[in-house]
Formats: sequence, structure tokens, C-alpha cells
Amino acid sequence: MQQQPHVIEERGLVVYDGIHNMPSYDEPFTTPYMVITLNVKGWVRAECDMQPVYFQPHDIAILPPRHILCAHESSADYHAILIAMSVPFQEEMKRLYPDIYLDNFHYIHQPAIPLNEEQFATVHQLILMIQTVSRIDNSSRRWSMLGDLLNVLFLLLQDYRQQNGINKEQLSAHEKLFIRFFKAITEHYTESREVHFYADLFHLTPKYFATIIKQHTNTNALEWINGYVTIQAKMLLRNQMQLTVQEIALQLGFPDQASFSRFFKTHTGMSPTEYRAQL
Repeated sequence: MQQQPHVIEERGLVVYDGIHNMPSYDEPFTTPYMVITLNVKGWVRAECDMQPVYFQPHDIAILPPRHILCAHESSADYHAILIAMSVPFQEEMKRLYPDIYLDNFHYIHQPAIPLNEEQFATVHQLILMIQTVSRIDNSSRRWSMLGDLLNVLFLLLQDYRQQNGINKEQLSAHEKLFIRFFKAITEHYTESREVHFYADLFHLTPKYFATIIKQHTNTNALEWINGYVTIQAKMLLRNQMQLTVQEIALQLGFPDQASFSRFFKTHTGMSPTEYRAQL
């Protein structure tokens, strides 16, 4: 997937079969795509949005765009099928199926849905149909058919979650606030790393806002912000070797290289230059 982003952007949705490892082991990354992964065999131990997760055989996981994934370890027999959707495609699906699309944000704290044998077989066949349709050349017909198939997939997953006892009818007010907060971080992390900036977005006092985030996630709001910035910094240092540390600092919204280096060392224990030297 990382080697063919232009294909995802061009076609809107791409299905990759035969995934046998996760990228960047022990290094967090974010993707601009919505990603749906069906575990065919094996397991993966990982973190999703800095929370530990464990993907077992026959789990299906849905990760919205710009969320954080860090894979630590996978079994030797790991095999998955992965669906990647571009932002324009997601927006079209949101327009056509707003209720179904928005419901997927229930998966943020529990991205993996365990399936029994029968459920897995049904989902597997449906994803293979999505893969077949994704190869159709007629773009308007392809998007329409994919939308219908994805709608069926999401409706099935809603039923399976309920059947398997993990359904959640409504998000609490605090859960909705955290979802909005995390989305705001992904959109504004280069503008501000201050809690009061995000509290102001939601017309709340910084103290009350920070208390809600801490109570709901067991992680304080500043840690969420700094954690996301640190991950973006690592990705740039690792994947954009043509950029200088100064250029990366400015891209991340730091006033200069020195302030970026202090921030990075505080949160990783090494300078940006030292981090690059170990790659």
C-alpha cells in the first residue's frame, strides 16, 4: 500500500490480498486512507491511537484516516486482506450513506471486531466481491457498485457486533467530545500544541476539557497532542530524508530547529539527528 498511493487516489478504493506483515514494526505511522483489514490467519500485537490492541484470526478492523497504528509483532503465518479508501471516495460514501459511515467511529476504541466461522466466511466472500468490482474500469459504475457493497458490509458488521455482544447503540457525550478532539488534533497539530487551543474550539474551559479527556481515556489531553506531534515528526524524519531537520521543524509548526529539537528529545530521549542516525 505504501508503494502505490497514486493507485488509491486514482481509483478511490483498492483491495490488497496476501498481506503478510505490517509496515514499520515498532514505529508508529498514520495513513490518509480509511483502512479495513480482515485477518485471515495469524495474529498481530499492536497499538491503535496509543492504546494496546491485539488482532486475532478472523478479526476485522476498521481504522479511520489519520489515526495512529504501531505494529509490534505478528505471527509467522500472518495473512490479511486490506481495503484502502481515498479521502474523495470516503466523502462520496459519507454523502451516500451518512448514518452507516458515521457509525464506524464507534470502532475507534475497539477497532477489531471478532467474527465466528460463519460470519468470517460471509465477510470474506463480500470483500472478494469488493476486490472484483474495484477492478472495473468504468469509474462511475465502479464507485456506485462499491458504495452498495460497502453499505452491505457495514450493515453486516453492525449486526455481527450486536450478535457477538459488542454493540453500542449510542456514543456518550464524552466519547463524542474525544472523537472531535482527536480529529481536531489531526487538523490543527501544526498550529498549536496547547490544551487551551483545543478547549476553545469546543467552547469549554481548559480545566474542564482536560478533566473529561483524562477521565475518558486515562491519558491527559496534552499527552494526546504531544504524542501525535511526535509521531508525525518521526514519520517525516524517517520517510522524508531529503528534508533537513530545520525544514521538518517549520513544517510541524515549530518556530525554529532548536525548539523542535528540545521537544523531540523531551518525548523520545534523543535528538532528531540522533533518531535519523539510528535508522
